[in-house]
Amino acid sequence: MIDFDGDTAFTQRMLDVLGRRTKAALHNIANQNVPGFKRYQVRFEDMLREARAKGADEASVEPVVERDLSGPPGANNVVLMEELSILGKTSLLHDVMTRRAGGYFATLNKAIFGR
Repeated sequence: MIDFDGDTAFTQRMLDVLGRRTKAALHNIANQNVPGFKRYQVRFEDMLREARAKGADEASVEPVVERDLSGPPGANNVVLMEELSILGKTSLLHDVMTRRAGGYFATLNKAIFGR
């Protein structure tokens, strides 16, 4: 994708992060009854906040998928309601980001074709 605007790059990155977060939550839900399974989580927003605070390049921040090792060893730490709330929040953010990208490309289309 040609990036004429930093917002489109951010939107694309957020859509990628939201896709990873959805996959992680679905994987966690699928393994909610597996003894000893430790859930996966995707970290991005806090790392982006830290990069902004330090004045670092935000484009260099990559999402990290990591295991949540909380809870007793050998115990499953997946909570279905938490995973479903993550999916709901992710769905809403995905809708916002796709509308944002669509608005950008609609404006670009209008500038090119005049309609």
